[in-house]
Amino acid sequence: MNQKAIKWLYQEIPELVAKGILTQEAAGKIREYYGEIKTTGKRSITLIICGTAGALLIGLGIILLLAYNWEQFSRLTRAILSFAPLIIGQALALWVLLKRPQSTAFKEGTATFLSLMVGASIALISQTYNIPGEMGTFILTWMLLILPLVYLMQASLPAAIYLIGITSWAGSSWDNPLKTILFWPLAFMIAPHFIWALRREIYAIRATILSLIMAICVSCATGFSLGKTWPGAWVILFPTIFAIFYYLGSRKFIGLTSNWQRPLRVISGIGLFVLALQYTFRYIWQYLIAEHESYGFTTIQINDMRALPDHIITLILIAIAILFFYDTVKRKNLILSLFLVVPLLSILAYLLRKESVIIPLLIFNIYVFVLSISRIMQGIRSNNLAVVNTGMLLLAILIVARFFDSDISFIIKGLVFIAVGIGFLATNLFLMRRKEVLNEK
Repeated sequence: MNQKAIKWLYQEIPELVAKGILTQEAAGKIREYYGEIKTTGKRSITLIICGTAGALLIGLGIILLLAYNWEQFSRLTRAILSFAPLIIGQALALWVLLKRPQSTAFKEGTATFLSLMVGASIALISQTYNIPGEMGTFILTWMLLILPLVYLMQASLPAAIYLIGITSWAGSSWDNPLKTILFWPLAFMIAPHFIWALRREIYAIRATILSLIMAICVSCATGFSLGKTWPGAWVILFPTIFAIFYYLGSRKFIGLTSNWQRPLRVISGIGLFVLALQYTFRYIWQYLIAEHESYGFTTIQINDMRALPDHIITLILIAIAILFFYDTVKRKNLILSLFLVVPLLSILAYLLRKESVIIPLLIFNIYVFVLSISRIMQGIRSNNLAVVNTGMLLLAILIVARFFDSDISFIIKGLVFIAVGIGFLATNLFLMRRKEVLNEK
């Protein structure tokens, strides 16, 4: 449960007991059930940030100093210096595990330093003994070596480095579908730590950072690793990934209370709307039809057995998105369902695009309109100006997109813009007066 909510509950318990709503025995059981309030003060947060920043600066400084003087050293000296930072980092990590096992700042800082030193040592040894190799191989080896640090030190910054690293590796091999598909099992190896970080309210900052990096890296890796065997796959894949993220970011069990703590929901919500808006333009579907006719940028085709991993992971992701959509419909969560329906609409539009380009355009124009109106109505019912303005902004963007995408005269466009602006002002004025009346009562 959210620690802020527990703190509020503990503050209310004395009054509830005084009014006879709760007995002393029940109040004691509540306190026993939830336990002590765990808080991360400003001092702890500052230590984590400063410790990590210090480790990064020291590690980068050592690398730069060695690089500057490298040519002046003998081969034996180079070999010793190549291993020295790694040994120092390991010694620091061992000391932290033995002497400061409860210190998040020490664990994050030393784990980050050691992660950088692992990469530096590999690079220096390779350069000293002229060991050939590709950049992708170097990055993948580095990432696999620092992966145990994530779990041994319970540190999230090495996990972030790992995610960025395997995404870079997938990007460097984007033209090899059989290789880049390995991103998904590699990313799955970090999933237990990611779930653990999300469940630890005391580490809300690192959960936020990890969620943000996870959303960005997985989104990029989707384009690098999936849909290489069939044209236009991105039309379905990206809404699917964003829908899964939106569902996970909206779950209440995570115990987060503000939007900045939910980057999965914020990023994926923006992504779903941008994609849906993009799908309202004719050129997208015309390009997909032309791409299908001239498809051939990869030697692995859709019916090739080597394309099987691509198909399996794609179908798993689509199945997960559909299950999440079904769950939201079952719980009668209209707004969440409207976001999670985008993958299904994308599949429908993709399958019908050959019949007529107009069909996908109608599907997504109607969808964006319904999403905008639903947000406006939700805001009016809850008397929430922010939600109303969000819905009106979505509607205004759709109207602007359609007007600049059509041959309507400037006079009509201007009149419609004025009408939308008046609608903005009138709705806000109405809700503000409504709030004043409710406050007076």
